[in-house]
Amino acid sequence: MLIAETPETLVMGTPQLVSPSVAVARIWSVLEREDFKLAEVAEAIGQDPALTARLLKIVNSSFYGLPGRVETITRAVGLVGADTLYSLALTTSVIHGFRKIPTCLVNMNEFWLNSVYCGVISRLLAQEASVLHSERLFVAGLLHRIGALIIYLRLPDQAREILLAAAGDDRLVPALEKDRLGFTYAEIGAELAKAWKLPPALQEAIRWHLEPELAEAHRLEASLLYLANQLKTVALLGFPAEDVLRAIPEEIAATIRLDDAQIMKAMSQAAEKFSETAAVFMLDAYVRH
Repeated sequence: MLIAETPETLVMGTPQLVSPSVAVARIWSVLEREDFKLAEVAEAIGQDPALTARLLKIVNSSFYGLPGRVETITRAVGLVGADTLYSLALTTSVIHGFRKIPTCLVNMNEFWLNSVYCGVISRLLAQEASVLHSERLFVAGLLHRIGALIIYLRLPDQAREILLAAAGDDRLVPALEKDRLGFTYAEIGAELAKAWKLPPALQEAIRWHLEPELAEAHRLEASLLYLANQLKTVALLGFPAEDVLRAIPEEIAATIRLDDAQIMKAMSQAAEKFSETAAVFMLDAYVRH
């Protein structure tokens, strides 16, 4: 029996998560003006010392690999762009915000580590595909399963049934959600991305990464996230990446236009870059526990 809830009502019924932090909301209030100045963005970020420190840590890490150390948030905004810093600020705030998930349903440390892994693969695939501003695919990968956390929070009984039926195989979860809820975590994630005012490319990638052939304006981003999610899943389950390569639908392969060597290169680099990236983006509290 399908439930009466919808992705929209589930998201709107979780205001503490839909509403961004004060600092992130302040940044957005600047960005939504057409005539904003980079100095105003820097000032909005600078009013939150903790957020400023986190963003400078990211910008100075190998994630960007910038020549020379970036000492001020003003310079960081100029180097990586206001929209990108907004996405990164939101991302770090989201990791802070989802702390009260029932531990019997999900290990939050593992959840975010897996999400970081997907983000790393997504970004590397985007670089191989010559996508501009490939860090947006990292954000998409990091947030691709964010809708699942809403299900754990709002529908814990149904979530428990779905997880038990999946028996540890994440590949079975979307079909089980569709059957028992009437929608998937991807649909909820897209609603959250919309509420957070993330760029349309991220909204669409999150919404359609399970079915990228249905994406419209941003099919490439959705297809890259689809592939990253598949690669992440088989890697975590201990299956060879070649299993994914053989199963990529022709339409998706034609959109991505990456050969097997490029995909395997991204996977190899992901293994190298994962630990450092996780250390930069993950909260100390999650990593320790």
